[in-house]
Amino acid sequence: MTKLKKVVSILLAALVVLNISTLGALSDKASAEGTTPEKFVITFDPANGEEMKQLQLGVGEPLREKRVPFEKIEKEGYDFLGWFYGPNNKYEMIFPYKPNEDMTLTAKWGKHTPASPVQKEGYRLIFDEEFNNPNGKLDSKLWVDKYLSSWTKTPEYAKPIYDIKNGAMQLQVQEDTPGWAPEYDGETRVSGFTTGNRNGLHNWNGNNVVRNPVQTELTHINQYGYYEIRAKGQAGSSRHSAWWLLGFEDQVDHSAEIDIFEILGNQKTAVPRAFHNWNDKDAFPVRDAGETFINPNANFHDEWHTFGLDWQEGTGSGAFPDKLVFYVDGKVVGSKNLNIDYPMIQLFSQYEKRAGGWTGPWEWMPYPNTFDIDYVRVYKKLPEGQKELSKKELKVVNVEDSEVTVLEGQAALKQYTSAVAGHEGEIYTEPNLPNTKSYVNVTWNDGVVTQEFVKWDPITQEDLDKINSGEAITKSGILPNLTGVEGVTNPTLQIVVTTPPPPPPYTSENLGVENSQSQLEKLFDGNLLSNSGEFRFASNQLPTDKEVNIQYDFHKDITLNSISFSTNYGKDQGIRKFKLAAWDSEAKSWIPAEKEYTIPWTTAGNTENGETLKVDVEPMKTSKVKIIITDVGLTWGNKIAMREIAFGYVTK
Repeated sequence: MTKLKKVVSILLAALVVLNISTLGALSDKASAEGTTPEKFVITFDPANGEEMKQLQLGVGEPLREKRVPFEKIEKEGYDFLGWFYGPNNKYEMIFPYKPNEDMTLTAKWGKHTPASPVQKEGYRLIFDEEFNNPNGKLDSKLWVDKYLSSWTKTPEYAKPIYDIKNGAMQLQVQEDTPGWAPEYDGETRVSGFTTGNRNGLHNWNGNNVVRNPVQTELTHINQYGYYEIRAKGQAGSSRHSAWWLLGFEDQVDHSAEIDIFEILGNQKTAVPRAFHNWNDKDAFPVRDAGETFINPNANFHDEWHTFGLDWQEGTGSGAFPDKLVFYVDGKVVGSKNLNIDYPMIQLFSQYEKRAGGWTGPWEWMPYPNTFDIDYVRVYKKLPEGQKELSKKELKVVNVEDSEVTVLEGQAALKQYTSAVAGHEGEIYTEPNLPNTKSYVNVTWNDGVVTQEFVKWDPITQEDLDKINSGEAITKSGILPNLTGVEGVTNPTLQIVVTTPPPPPPYTSENLGVENSQSQLEKLFDGNLLSNSGEFRFASNQLPTDKEVNIQYDFHKDITLNSISFSTNYGKDQGIRKFKLAAWDSEAKSWIPAEKEYTIPWTTAGNTENGETLKVDVEPMKTSKVKIIITDVGLTWGNKIAMREIAFGYVTK
């Protein structure tokens, strides 16, 4: 029994020691698992057949590009696009980066399109930006470092964020980039630069109000020729990189837009392009249209590609005599006939819609979001048989004068009120009359015609007094972008005064925020094929504190029997209900009728083609009629749109 007790005691002791040891080991392991690691392991997968390599980083230590354990990385037949990580290697590594866990970076491979030669056979290079400015800044002789800045109350938000190095421009949207004009563009972040900027340029909503009055700037404006850039866009839904042309709006209708491309962050193999008439009803056959080029083997987010536009004179047809031909990587990918008889500026912009939108729902992507541009070149075609001249040989042979017509008694300079902090209420007065051209045509000794910015002497109060009394005057201008060029002369501006024509028979009150009479004119031009008159309201309801109406003066006594209304998508954007009022010529006042009429728009007519409906009305004897609008469709952008209004009547 004694020996047995000893054996049992020894076994029990061993078990106790074993349990204590095991518990200690488990405790050590648990302690280790709950402790923040001292190092993160970063694995680099070159994805080219070579072995992966690793490095360790201390907690909080940034991963810098110089730490990448590959001095040179290659893959036969491919170009290195960068290091990527995350699900499906979605995110590009932007150095420096502070990891918070072990991670794997994988090399992405693709094919860059090489830069085109600077010289182009049969053309003269008239605008060339290779982004080699040694100070890393945009060249103010070539660019305006603002994006539509008259719309924002905070001018610095319209300035681009960018980095110029290694001969390339990188437009950037940072994580802390604020909305540039939230009252008009919501949560949109944008970084952009242009070749022109002025007050009221590109009123895309139709009801924007200038908040930051600016002086007109114009570094380059052009009509016809070949444009080319080398660029790459940005990945990520709700983002897009845009290269576009825009009319400079010397006249209201000089407003068409050509989107040479809008590379969407959620479509890496696509190059969409678009066309918008805006206030130029004759620019394109369809008011708003788009087309897309697809290359399933390309990656327009991470690879460099070349993009070109050839704006050709006289190669279109019919009412659209000119043509746009689009290129990607030197190959034609589409064309569009057009009728734009004025020059346009260039704009480059990177967008991020934080609230989502037409470019997709917002998703996080590593910052900065970027639009990379290697070069921007514009060429003019030389006349057939004309050899290319050197810069020393080039000289100007003619500077075109300009003319603007003003109605006697109606000459006035536009004014804008500032809403910028510290400048609230300050009034800015434009130096020149509306419709004055900001450019003149300049002919060179090689036969090329360019459009050049002209700075006219400002209009004085004495000038206005003369013009409004019927006297024509002449002003002088200078071409600041051609200083020192041989042959340049100062152009003159002839201000011609004419007698105002009789007022049109139609007018309106409170028909949209702007109550635009030029839009109202479209309702009475007798042309069903022309663009609709569009009227935007402040909300998706008619105002309740004021009457919205359209008036028409027949200039004779008539009996009104019917009114015909024409539009497309009548249920969604047409006038739905109305009342009438007759003019009492003796009392000089309106006599309203109680009856309300309904325009019975049909589902079949709720299409692009639209429909025309006649509404019979109780016979009304009058010389003027007022259509009091009581209900409308404001489905899209708080806007109503009508093509035509016509009256059925008999005369006494």
